Formats: sequence, structure tokens, C-alpha cells
Amino acid sequence: MHKTTALLALCALSVFGKTAETVTYRAVMSPANEVPAITGTNATGVATLRVHVVRDDGGQVESGSVDFLVSYSGFPADTTFTGLHIHGAPAGVNGDVLINTGLSGTNTLVSATGAGTIDRQAPARPDQAAAVAALRGILANPSQYYANLHTTVFPGGVIRGQLQRTEQVVLMGFMSTRNEVDPPPALANLNASGLAAITAIRSFDDAGNVASAQVVFDINYSFPETTTFTGLHIHNGPAGVNAGVVIPTVVGGGPASVQSAEGGTGSLSYPVEINFANQAQKDALNGLFSNPAGYYANLHTTQFGGGAIRAQLRTTDRMTFPVEMSSAKEVAPPAPSVQASGTALLTVYTLRQVDGDILTGRVVFDVNYRFPGRAEFSGLHIHNGIATVNGGVTINTGLSGSATVVSETGIGNIMRAVTVNTAAGLATLNSLVANPERHYVNLHTLVDPGGVIRSQLATGVTGNPSLTGAASAAGPASVAPAGLISIYGGNLAAVGTNLDGWAGDTVPAFLNGVQVTIGGKSAPIIYVSPGQINAQVPVDVGMGAQQVVVNNGTSTGPSFMATVAAAAPALFTASGSAVALKSADSSLVTSDNPAGAGDILLIYATGLGQTRPPLATGAVVGNQPPAETGPVTVSIGGQNADVMSSIAAPGSVGVYQVTARMPAGVAPGNAAVVMRMGAASSNTATLAVR
Repeated sequence: MHKTTALLALCALSVFGKTAETVTYRAVMSPANEVPAITGTNATGVATLRVHVVRDDGGQVESGSVDFLVSYSGFPADTTFTGLHIHGAPAGVNGDVLINTGLSGTNTLVSATGAGTIDRQAPARPDQAAAVAALRGILANPSQYYANLHTTVFPGGVIRGQLQRTEQVVLMGFMSTRNEVDPPPALANLNASGLAAITAIRSFDDAGNVASAQVVFDINYSFPETTTFTGLHIHNGPAGVNAGVVIPTVVGGGPASVQSAEGGTGSLSYPVEINFANQAQKDALNGLFSNPAGYYANLHTTQFGGGAIRAQLRTTDRMTFPVEMSSAKEVAPPAPSVQASGTALLTVYTLRQVDGDILTGRVVFDVNYRFPGRAEFSGLHIHNGIATVNGGVTINTGLSGSATVVSETGIGNIMRAVTVNTAAGLATLNSLVANPERHYVNLHTLVDPGGVIRSQLATGVTGNPSLTGAASAAGPASVAPAGLISIYGGNLAAVGTNLDGWAGDTVPAFLNGVQVTIGGKSAPIIYVSPGQINAQVPVDVGMGAQQVVVNNGTSTGPSFMATVAAAAPALFTASGSAVALKSADSSLVTSDNPAGAGDILLIYATGLGQTRPPLATGAVVGNQPPAETGPVTVSIGGQNADVMSSIAAPGSVGVYQVTARMPAGVAPGNAAVVMRMGAASSNTATLAVR
């Protein structure tokens, strides 16, 4: 199913006013990177740097902060750290300190064992011009900056690493005793479950190679009584198969066991650095990005050493809520002396049920607060309630009066992630993706425990949907039954999403409250946003001009006419180039990987109509038997290609896969590609040819 969404170019929503953004970088820190290189020490480290920025309404970074999360080892016992900074200079050059955590000769940190973690936040206030300029520079070119850790023995720096760009994936899965393979009989009587959230982050060097990686385990578990855990791992096996451990945590490794929370219900959280000397770990790390369903998380106990609860990992969909929080938005505003603001971004990752409703979620709160002075924060939540009403807390970050966050300056960032699996929390998630105006985020302090800055999550849709266009998702004007259609306009949805977090056999007819009909028939929805919807044309829709109607969850708008034909071939493109894979290795054809004579190509299109055996509306295409289309022809660079097959693409909805042999005699460069079915011709795309 994810093949479908990966092939579609989805529009972005423009946001005005101040905006927040967090970008994660990593740095592999070594004494060999110091200038001059440090010898005689075994010290190493890896830094994960979360760069939080606030942009003004023109998009320029105006302030921010950086979270330093440094894992270090190999230092002598009782090492004293005297500095942790970001400096501005490329590899091989020493540069000035630009962003400072505050560690210094008078504010040191002592490591009793020589191994551990440093977690500190460094500000880049609006009045710190050099620090703000560094944030802008890091976003533009991180390789020109480095993280450095200093000690009393090496005051000029002992381990250093250039900043590297990262990518991350958030995976989730329901852990159950029923998922265990060949369990002992006693496991059938264990009433235990869990919810796994796995975040994988990998960084890249200047050559594009994976240079470092971290996998973070967050497990919510529920056992009938206090339990001792003896293992928490990721294994490389599909559902129904037991497989070896590929990414372990310290549970069952460092300490031999870990006690559960009292009563058996609680959570576990462990960051794990990937050991690049271990090929199995490297392969698993990359597999989490490319094939998460081939891996499972398993929690082991003293009673069930082979595994007590297990979950195959699934991709999640992602929705973002940029908000501007202020004291003025509180129903009972605080005193003028504590008037404050916050530019925040809430990101919601979800798994969905077959019908499109949210099954579970993970919410990341990312709040850049701006207070007039010292503040002690005692709560950060999502509440139910419209703008003029105070409502109950339904999603709680755990920030509380017994676990506060203190800001001495009143300027900084709070970033918290929480997994949502309570009935109240899930009801809120399902409501806010359709009607975000009914929910708000609130930050509380000890001085103002009822809330000091607040914002509704969004304004929601404010009127009827308006349709301005409807055409094939790959571009051409006509559409065909079972193919994909893109619908354009305004007020189409309150919150955008795709189906990355969905799993099932039939694509839902509702997504974030949105419904589409074509020719009076319900259309399965692949993607929604305020300005665009991608859906499948029902297989039994009539030919000719047909009404397209959108209900945005609040109201139904005027219809738009779309032309439906039995065949309307349309090539998927990326920057004008046809989306085509080489069959030999599944690599994408690009200018760096051009096609040559004789290559077997898989060319992706939509609009090829009904198949044999026939497709059902919304049904995810299976592998066997192949769903064959009518005859198609493909020309590349004016030469006819030998078409070997044309089928509905397995694992997708509305996408077709045409297998063709690259003809000889095509001139090198960008060759024109056209697909035809009967009298209907596709759009013209290009293909890189060597």
C-alpha cells in the first residue's frame, strides 16, 4: 500500500506567522578529529543534537535552542568536563564557540566512571546574534560546524565531531502474548500486553554513507503483577517466525534484569547506539527504514524467557500542528507581569484501523517558550475544549508538579513525546484530526497552575469545500475506473495525512473526516490535505462527465465534473522523469543510474482501467493471480519497447506496473517516454538513458 503513496507528489500547506521547527543532527566524536589530533586516550562519544528554531513571519530564524545529548565512554574515572559547545569551522580547522551549554571551568561536570550521558540545553536568544546566525548556518550546511567536549586535562577539546544530517522513522506495534510463536502453554493464561514505539535515527557523512545511528525503544506494558524483565530486543523476522536478536537494549545485557513498575503496569525507555562493527545491527538499522514489517519487538521475562509479548513493527502516518501559544488565549489570562508566548509544533504519529480511524498514536510536543523571566513549568497537555472553554486533560506529557522543568531565563524549549493508548486519548486524537479547533494545547507553571500559555490546535475548516479541479493523480485530465484521481480546491480537509499508518485489505472511504463521491459512488481515499485529495475512482463508475463531491467532515460543497474514460493512461513522474525501476536490482532510474539497452524496466502508471481478474473498488492488489490490464504500448526515445506485462501493482491501490525491455538505438540523455492504451495516450515523461 505504501508504494501508492510514495508515488504521489503531495502538496504542502503554507503557514503564516511565527513557526517552529526542530531538526536533528548527529556528530561522531573522536580525539582523532581534534586539531591537532589527541593521542593517548580511548575516549569516544556520539552527540545527538536537536536544533529547535523559531522563524518569524518571513521565514527567517529569529531565535532557538539546541539540546545536546552526548553519550561518552573510554574516559578515566573522575573525569571533569569543562565545556560542551558547537563551534563554527569545517573538519581540520578550529573555530570559535557559537552555541554554549554553560559547562565551564567554574560550572563543571564530573563523571565518576568515565562513561555516561550528558543532557543539556543551550539557548540562542534573540539578543545573541552569533548564536542565532549559527542556527541559520547549521540548517544551511551542518558540515561547517562541530560539537566539542572539553576536560580539565584537555581544555582545548578532547573529542570532536562535525555535524551530520539525519533522517528518522517512527514505528509502532501492539505487543501481545498471541503474537509469540510456539509459546509455552502457560503463556496462554498470561493477561499481558504492550505498545511499542521505536524511533530510528541515522546520520550521513558528506559522501552520503550512513555514519551513525540510534534506535530508541519506548514500551508501554501491562502485566497482571510486578514482573522481572530479562530482555527487550528487536528481532529480524516476519510475523509467525522466531528469529535472532539484532538490536538489543541493556535489559538482559547491562543489568541482568529490570523490575517492572509496581503492579506490573508502566513503561520502559532505552536509547541504543548502533554498533557499526556489527553488520547484523547495521543491516537491521537500514531494514527498519526499508522493511519494518520484517522486524519485531519482543519483551522477555524471567517466567517467559523466549518472549512474553511481541509486536511486528509498522510504519506510522504523520500529522503536524503548528501553533502560536499565548497568555492572551487563556480563558482566565494570567497577570500582566507573566504575559508569555510560545511558538510550538505538535507532531502526531498514528496507526490506523481498517476503517481509517486512529488505533493508537504518539504525540511529540515541541514548545519554544518565551517568558519575561524565571519560570517553573508544571504541566504540558492537550485538552478538550473550544477557544472560550476550559476542558479536561486527555493527553498528558507527564510534566507535573512533582517533576517540573525550571528555566532560569524564561527562554528555551520543552520537547516531550507521549504514546497514546487510553480511551480518552484516542477519542481526542480521532476528534482533533477532523476538528482540531475543538482541542487545545496548554503549558502550566507553578505560578499559574491553570495554564499560562495556550492555543487551539488549528482553526479547522471554516466553510464548504470548494473544488477547482479534478484530474488523474499523475497529471492528465481524464481518469479511468480503478485509477487514481487528484482533487484540488480549498477547505477540503482540516488536517492532512496519508495512509502510511494504515494496514488492511480495503482502503477506507473516510480519512480525517473527509469523504468523496464520484458519480454518486464512494471513492476510497489515499491522501487528504486542505488543498488536495487523492482517491481511487470506483471501478463501477459510469463513463463520461461525472460529478465529484467532497464532504470535509463539516459540510458538503458544490460538485466538480471529471471526465471518466475506460482507459486514461498516465505516467507517474518525479521532476518530470518517469518513475521506473530496474528489475535486476529494484533501483530507480535516474541521471546517476540511467537505463541501457536490454534493461528490464518496471514503469509505474495509473489510469489503465479494469483488469483480468477484475479489481474491486479500494481493494489492495494481491500477488496472485496477477491482475492483467488490456494491451499497452510503450515508446522510449521514439523506439517501441517490448512490453512483457502490464498489471495492477501488487500491494497498491490505483497503481499499475508495466514491465518493458529498454529498446536499442535510443540516444543517450533524457529520452521521451509515452504509454498508450488503445487510442488513449499518456502524458510525456523523460527517462535517463546511457
